[in-house]
Amino acid sequence: MVRLFYIVFWLFILLMTNACDTRKSNNTEEIAVSEAADSSQQMSMVERQKTLVTAVRQQSKLYTTEYEIHKIILYSDNTRFGGKLLDIPVPGTRKVAIPIDVTLKAYVDFSEFSERNVLIADSMCIITLPDPKVDVTASKVDHSKTRQYISMTRTKFSEEEISELTAQGEDSIVKHINNFGIIEQSRKDCARILVPIMMKMGFDAHNIMIRYRKDYSEEDIRHLTHFDHIERQPLK
Repeated sequence: MVRLFYIVFWLFILLMTNACDTRKSNNTEEIAVSEAADSSQQMSMVERQKTLVTAVRQQSKLYTTEYEIHKIILYSDNTRFGGKLLDIPVPGTRKVAIPIDVTLKAYVDFSEFSERNVLIADSMCIITLPDPKVDVTASKVDHSKTRQYISMTRTKFSEEEISELTAQGEDSIVKHINNFGIIEQSRKDCARILVPIMMKMGFDAHNIMIRYRKDYSEEDIRHLTHFDHIERQPLK
């Protein structure tokens, strides 16, 4: 009877040991499966990030917004003659009104866009865009509506003077470029272009955030604006 008791006791111990080993094995397998899933998800996020960067970089220099600004340059020549002891205004009227149309094009350059500009967290995607820039691409003088008001005693404005006044008008437009809202409109237009691209990659529109690194002051915008591609209509 005692012998039978010992046999049953040891069988019970062996069964418990096997059960513990089985539970440990199952836990180990569950951990391994969980780690593999996390690794697979992480790799998927990395791949999606790289694919997104590639798709955005293909946009290259993305022109988003074009404005044509109409401005009339008014100038009155109040020439005086004389010196320190004698300061007399030149008699007669010499005024000019020059209508100009200046074309502004806002764009985003994606040539240096990289993984640093993309953050993917679960189903959320946040893109930080490069600074937008503005090209002054064309400046046209409406010669048919240019008016000079010249007295008999004064000379007409020369082509060089009109050209100089036109350049000053362009500078004035750039100086007040923040008033036109072209940067803000460029942001909206850029988002409208990029969001469909991201949606095709599986992101929900409500989980897409497109942002810029900062808000821009008037001084910032002037630095982001240049005349490199300007085409001026020759004076007639």
